[in-house]
Amino acid sequence: MISTVFIGVNALDTSRNDICLDLPAHSPVTHGMLRIQAEVDGDIIRRARPILGSMHRGAEKLFESRDYRQILMLANRHEWLSPFSGEVGVAQLLESALGIEVPNDAQQLRKLLLSYSTVTSHLAFLAGFPWSNGEIGQALRVERERWVEHFHTYVGTRMHPMITRIGGLTHAPTGTWLAHIPELVSHCTEVLSTTSQQLAGEGQLNEIGIITDIDVVDFALSGPSSHPGDVYSRLELLVKQTFEASAEANALATSLATHTFGDVNVLLPKVLRVPEGSYEHSIDTPLGTASWFLVSRGDKMPYRLKLRPSSLHTVLALSAALRDAHISDAAKIIASMPFLTGDAER
Repeated sequence: MISTVFIGVNALDTSRNDICLDLPAHSPVTHGMLRIQAEVDGDIIRRARPILGSMHRGAEKLFESRDYRQILMLANRHEWLSPFSGEVGVAQLLESALGIEVPNDAQQLRKLLLSYSTVTSHLAFLAGFPWSNGEIGQALRVERERWVEHFHTYVGTRMHPMITRIGGLTHAPTGTWLAHIPELVSHCTEVLSTTSQQLAGEGQLNEIGIITDIDVVDFALSGPSSHPGDVYSRLELLVKQTFEASAEANALATSLATHTFGDVNVLLPKVLRVPEGSYEHSIDTPLGTASWFLVSRGDKMPYRLKLRPSSLHTVLALSAALRDAHISDAAKIIASMPFLTGDAER
C-alpha cells in the first residue's frame, strides 16, 4: 500500500515531518530546512520530491540594490563552505565586462585559494557522512579545522573571507603562511588514506542511491554529484578530488613560498559602471559549476544579476537517487550528494 510521508533531513526538524534522518548534526546537508515528500511502499521509497523554499533570502534582488563592490559581500554567502569561490566568480564576471587585467600574482593566489577551498569543503562533507566508525568522521572534522584555522591566519576570518577585490586580492600572504601548507597537505594525505581504507570496508554502499548517465543530463548535474554511480563511487570521488586539490595547493604554495609578490590588485575608479549589455561567466566550485548572468544598463548597480547554483540541481536529483531505495538508506544517499541548502535557495 502506497502512503505519503515527509522526511526531514535535519534530525531536529520533527514538527513538520513524519521521519527525520539520523545524520550527524555537523553534516552540511542538514544545515537548512530541506525536506522530502516521499511516496513509500512499506520501507521502499517509490517516489521522492525535494521541497525547497524555507530558506529563500532574495539574494538576487539584493544584488540589484548594491553597487558592484558591495556585491562581493553577498556573493560569498551561498556556497558557504567555499565562500571564496563566490567572491571570485562575481569578480571575474565584472573584470571581464570592464576589461580589467588581473595581475599574474593575484591570479596564482586565486588558484591556490580555490584549491584550498575544495579541500575544506570536501572534508566537511566527508566528515558529515554517517560512517559506521565514528572516529573517521571525527578525524576528518579535526583535519578540516586545521585547514580552516590556517586560512583564518591569512584572511582574518573563518566564514566570509572578503579578500577578493575587483581586479585582484586585498593582499598577498606571507612566506611563512605559504611554507606551512606542505605540512598541512602531508597530514591531510594520512587522514585521507585512512578514510579510503574505511570506505573500502564500509558495508552496504554499493548499488544504492544510483545516479545514471541519463540522470546527469536530465538534472544538468555538475561537480561530485555528476559522477554516475552509487553512494560508494561518489564518496570515492570526493576522497580522490580532495587528494588532487591538496596536491595542487601544495604545488602552488611551494612555487610561491620564495616569491616576491608585486601588485595583487589594480587601481579602480571611485565609481564602477559596467557598460550597458549582457554578460555571462561560469566558475568551477567544489560543488560544481556556478554561473552568473549580468544585465547592465550602465549604472553603478546591476539591473539584473542571476546565479545558477550547482546545489539546486543536486537537490533536485535526489528524486532520482532516492528512487526505489530503502528509507533506512536515505541518510547515506543524501549525505553522499554534496549540496548546501542556502546555495540552492539563494
